[in-house]
Amino acid sequence: MLFKKEKEMIHFSGRRHTKTGIASTIIGGGVILGFLILSILSSTARGNGGILLGVFGILLFAISIFGFYLAYKAFKKKDIFYRFPILGAVLNGIMAILFLVLYILGFIV
Repeated sequence: MLFKKEKEMIHFSGRRHTKTGIASTIIGGGVILGFLILSILSSTARGNGGILLGVFGILLFAISIFGFYLAYKAFKKKDIFYRFPILGAVLNGIMAILFLVLYILGFIV
């Protein structure tokens, strides 16, 4: 028999998606969206966006670190699905590194 019945393939487990992992992923998506909006606003101002755009950028940097922290907390829980914590950690980690590099380059140049 090549195909198994659908009933035989169903496996129930106690694993679940964590709220902190989902929140971390949502925060990561919001940070990416905010970064794109800030980039567009800065480019329309030809690089002279002012201090307000910089403050929002620092705020997004802090939010991405908080999102990474939430993903870290989700990893510590037992018997969970790891899709959302991994995605949240990757999104927030990449954005935090990107913001950090941008601010270091801003201080150097």
